[in-house]
Parts: sequence; structure tokens; C-alpha cells
Amino acid sequence: MRVTTASPISSSSRRTAPAATLKSYLVFSFWAALYILPLIRLYLVGTDEGTLDYGAVRVFHGQVFARDFFEVMGPGTFYWLAGFFKLFGVSFLATRICLFISSIGSALLLYFLSRRVCKTHRMLPAIILASTIFPGLWPATSHHIDSTFFALLSVACIVLWSDRRGNILLFSAGALAGITTTFLQPKGLFVFLGFVVWLTILSRRRMASMSSLGVIAFGYLSVVGLAVLYFWSKGALASLVFANFTWPSQHYGTVNSVHYAHGLFSNYFKVWYINEPGFRWTLALAVFIIIPFLFVTLLPGLLLAVGARFRWDLENPDILLFWLCGIGIWLSELHRMDIPRLVFGSPLLIILCIYFLTQYKSAIASLSLQTLAMSGLCLASFNVICSTLAANTIPTRVGAVRMLKEAPVIAYLDQHVAPGEEIFAYPYCPRYYFLTSTINPTPYSILVYNYNTPSQFQDVVRVLELRKVRYVLWDSDFAQGTADAFPGANKPPPGGLVIEPYLESHYKLVQIVGGIRIMERNPVTTLNSTIRPR
Repeated sequence: MRVTTASPISSSSRRTAPAATLKSYLVFSFWAALYILPLIRLYLVGTDEGTLDYGAVRVFHGQVFARDFFEVMGPGTFYWLAGFFKLFGVSFLATRICLFISSIGSALLLYFLSRRVCKTHRMLPAIILASTIFPGLWPATSHHIDSTFFALLSVACIVLWSDRRGNILLFSAGALAGITTTFLQPKGLFVFLGFVVWLTILSRRRMASMSSLGVIAFGYLSVVGLAVLYFWSKGALASLVFANFTWPSQHYGTVNSVHYAHGLFSNYFKVWYINEPGFRWTLALAVFIIIPFLFVTLLPGLLLAVGARFRWDLENPDILLFWLCGIGIWLSELHRMDIPRLVFGSPLLIILCIYFLTQYKSAIASLSLQTLAMSGLCLASFNVICSTLAANTIPTRVGAVRMLKEAPVIAYLDQHVAPGEEIFAYPYCPRYYFLTSTINPTPYSILVYNYNTPSQFQDVVRVLELRKVRYVLWDSDFAQGTADAFPGANKPPPGGLVIEPYLESHYKLVQIVGGIRIMERNPVTTLNSTIRPR
């Protein structure tokens, strides 16, 4: 019998492999942080960040989601961010520490999962995601960002379990999928179902036991059960079901129905391309840096095409897992089919597409990968440069923030409204509650016709009348831009207005600042307190 011994070279390579791996992660973390840190100083006005930041403030002060305030998002982000407020105080810095952890964590997890299957171009999926994620829903506090972080973390746990077979990893994967469910219900549920199907297939291949299904189900149901028990103990379970299931099924799609890849050209290409003499060169720039967005838009079809030659490699357990969970994450973001949500739905599918492209030994595949990498890097650099040059530093009561536009309303409120005083922002500018440390006396951060119900409008009127709220911010610019933000939000027919007649009869216009009407309550009113829509 011939006995072979390990050569000094192979032994050395095994010893240096962990060091080389650690070095690669450190290098990746450095570049990821270098990209993330300048951008997360921004406070983007056109996102849901104001709702989530102020909702977390409500939780910090003891209010219970769905019982004391109404939002369509899952409760996860409100409680996750409230934890950072408890550690660091209610401040803009606390929101950015939270955002940095979710962002750098997602980047590292994407890199880890990419290294799992890709022999080359392992950083490319992270580059594509990082370049296309700005400025749709990031950088901002977002249930999309947080749910993606926990979803990728759960996938990483089950990937590690496939190597080490420890039940704690399997339980953790299920528990993290349960946590993801509290942020964005479909995402956590679809990831969990992906795990169940994957483990069932492995058990039939005799690569896993059926008992593994019980372990992961126990982890998932434990977290979901604890969340249900918490809201039940607070008397908020029925309200939670209404806010996160009943109401969205009846109202969300009414105003959020958009065509596939909505905003691809209007929010990106047309912004980059300046069709003026002396700026025609921006056409070439716009065409080149929109490539990553086109890649994400066409990703489902591309993935089927490039994987067909290899029969989509479904025999590979890791690839099968990425298929199942990747499709689940993608479907979970299709409740509104615009570009930002397509980006958040695509992380695992991006890895799969890059993996299949690296399997081809052709010049076209190599050129495609190089073009994607260069375009993604250029887009990322463009994001940092433009946001840095365009941003303005705005002092607020929660710390200095950087915005792409001036914020004169904040300065006005700081001068005329005391911290802790009640104001009402209509129809959707909840950022002012957080940035000025003021209080929304109503349960609603948004009031849009055909989105909110007539009874919710009447609830707000009753609260304004009962509390005699002194100042109201009426964002007329939002009303003008509703067609793009909420395509289905049409004005009610004549006689259907609720808030507007009340504001016009009980408040006077003090000033118009930055497109926002600042309304002050009339000192004496002779009108009947019972308000009816005209």
C-alpha cells in the first residue's frame, strides 16, 4: 500500500488559509465602511424614515405598536430602533449606529454567502447591491433594510449548519427567520418556507434528518409565538392583526400599484442626464451607470437564461438553498414593484447570477462581469461624490443632520414650538416630529385619500379638536407629487374632503416655508365642534 504524506506546501497553505480569509474580510469591511459612513450621515426626505424614527420614539416612551399608534409596517423596526434609543438616547446618532450595523452587517453577510459559491468576483454582488441601494430606500431607517439584514443572517446560519450540523445553528436560523417576520411579514415567512422545502429535499437525498425540520420550526415558532404573546399581553393583538394584515390587504395596493421597475428612468436616468448645451456628455454617464439598475430589473430572466446550461445546478445544496430563499425574498418585496424594492428583493439572486456567469468560460461572460463591476464602482463613486457635494448640514434638536435640501421648517419650529409640544403634520411629513422633538397627538403619521379610511380622517379631526393642537404643517408639495409617490391616491370627489375644511376653518396661515404651509389655530372659534366633510 502506498502511503502519502502531506507536503510542506499543502500544510502551509492550510495554516495560512484562516489568516488569508480574515484578511479578505478585513479588507472588505474597510471598503464597505468607507462607502457606508459618508452616506449614512444623510437624512433622505422622501423615505419612510420619519415614520419609523418617530414610531421608535413612541415605543421608547412606552407606547405599544398598533394599540397606541397605527402603521402598516411590521413592529420589528420600531422596537429594534427603540433599543438603540435606550442605549444611546433619542438622537440622530442612535439611528445612524443602528443603520450602520444593519448596513455593514448585510454587506458582510452578502460577501460571506458569495464566497460560499463564487470562485471569482466575490465582491461583485455587494458592489451591485451597494451602488443600486442609494438613494431609493437607503440610507434611512427602514424595515426593508432591517428585514434584509436578519434574512441574510438566517441564511448564513443554515449555511454554517450544513457544515457543522449543530442544532443551535439550525434553531438560530429559524429564530432569525421569525425575527425577520416581525419586520416584514412575507420576507420572514418565505425564508422559513424556503428552509422547510430545502431540508425536506435534503432529507430525501439522505443529507439531513427529518428531525431538523422540527428544530428549525421550533426556532421560528418560538419567536413568532413570543411576539404574539407580547401583543396579547398588552391588549394589542387584535390591533396588530388589523394594522399588519387586514388593513393592508384592503388598502395598501389601492395607492401602491405601479408598473414593474417603476422609477427606473424618472428617478435615475432622467436625473443623471442633463439635456442642456454643455452637459450632453452626461448622456454617456447616465447610460453607463444605469447598467446595475438594468441588471437588477432584468435579473429574473437573466438568471433563468444563464443558469439553463447548467440546469440551474439544483443538485448543489447551497445553490438550491439560494434559489429557494432568493425567490422568497424577491417575492416578499413585490407588494410595490418599484426599483428600490426590486433591489432589496435581489441579494441572493444577484449571487446566483454572478455564480452562473463565472461558470461560463467565454469572452462574453467575462466582459459582462467586468462591465458590471466597473459600472457598479462608478455608480457607487458617483453616489458618494454627489451626496457629499449636494448635502447641507442642518442643526436639529436630535443632532446635526445632512440633507440634500435646506430645511427652513425645522428652523421655524425650533423658534416657535417648544420640545414636547404637540403639532400635526399633514398629509405625510412625520420627520418633523423626530427632528424637532415634538409630539404627534394622533395615531397616524400619514393621511392620504383612498389610502386611509374616512374613519381615520375623522379620528384625526376629533383629536385636533379635543387637543386644540396649536400648529399644523400642511405639505402642499406632497399633495402635488402624490401621483408619483402614490399613483392610486386620487382626490376624493367634491364633498368628500375631511381634513382640508377643518384646517381652513379652524386655522390661519402663518407662513409658507419650503412649500409647507404653517397653520396656527385660531384663538377663538364660533364654529360647531362637530365636523362633517363638505
